[in-house]
Amino acid sequence: MKRSEIFFGYVNGFVSRMEMEMNSRRTINTYIEGLNSFRRYFEEVKGIKAAKLRFDDVTADSVRDYLAWLVDSGKSQATRNSRLTTIRRYISFCAEQDISLVALEERIRKIRSKTVHPKKHNWLDRHQIDLLLSMTDHSRKGIRDRFLMLFMFSTGVRLAELIGIRLKDIILRTDYPYVSVTGKGSKTRIIPLPKECIENLKYYLTLYHRNSDMDDPLFYVDMKGGRFPISPDNVQRILSKYGDEARKTEHDFPKVHPHLLRHSYGAQMYRNGLSLPEVAKLMGHEYIQTTEIYAETDVDMINEAISRITDPNLENDFDKLSEQDQLVVMGLKKRI
Repeated sequence: MKRSEIFFGYVNGFVSRMEMEMNSRRTINTYIEGLNSFRRYFEEVKGIKAAKLRFDDVTADSVRDYLAWLVDSGKSQATRNSRLTTIRRYISFCAEQDISLVALEERIRKIRSKTVHPKKHNWLDRHQIDLLLSMTDHSRKGIRDRFLMLFMFSTGVRLAELIGIRLKDIILRTDYPYVSVTGKGSKTRIIPLPKECIENLKYYLTLYHRNSDMDDPLFYVDMKGGRFPISPDNVQRILSKYGDEARKTEHDFPKVHPHLLRHSYGAQMYRNGLSLPEVAKLMGHEYIQTTEIYAETDVDMINEAISRITDPNLENDFDKLSEQDQLVVMGLKKRI
């Protein structure tokens, strides 16, 4: 490969690699759309058709210009970051094919992601979780729905991960019960199960898995004489149903979706004192920047930290502060 070769000439190989490494079709489609967006930018703004765009045309400056164009066009910072990730992953794949592209890969890697501040109601606090769970009834299906929502909040699993969990992935006969989850890139991680989740899990198992095979999915539907993993649409239907019911009690209750429960888990772990690297490990984040959003998820936590920061000689005792308080101090310094 030479830098004068067509930039998009390796898309098929890249997509094939992503399909091998990832369980989520949605993520793969995000990469494809990201490359399409990059193509449209060069065609519409630079006047270079995809068939003529070469690696020589793609520089760190041109990527920065593209990212600025996205924001100027009304795209969010989260979309900007997603598109940057796509470009990084694609060029990294190309650099694996030819060492001459490693320098370009390194220059693109140095382009920084932007901080994404959480939207209002981007997580649920414990009161809201309790309200959501209380919307279920005591029927067999209601008990399943309640446990499904509690399990998602208690583990922070992605939707694709939830669907892939089987009984053999749940380890209870140990001092510290956990679930083994296979995430992005077929990477496995261990997530401890809190006591409340374990108690509900055991009751759920007596109703739905009394005579089950260990390869059976944790959450399933019966079809054609067999057990099949619950579908993503069915999970979303369940969450929407009870979210709508909760909204009848609290009119500003947010719309409930799988990532909201995942985000609520991350916010809960951070508020309970886990460090950002620890939260990143539990949630399977590849980059710590993804986890940094949880440093700003709790106004009450920040207010409490500020109230503790009263020593005029604070800088001399900075190392004695908790990580959360240190972040607040650094944040205040940036604003001064």
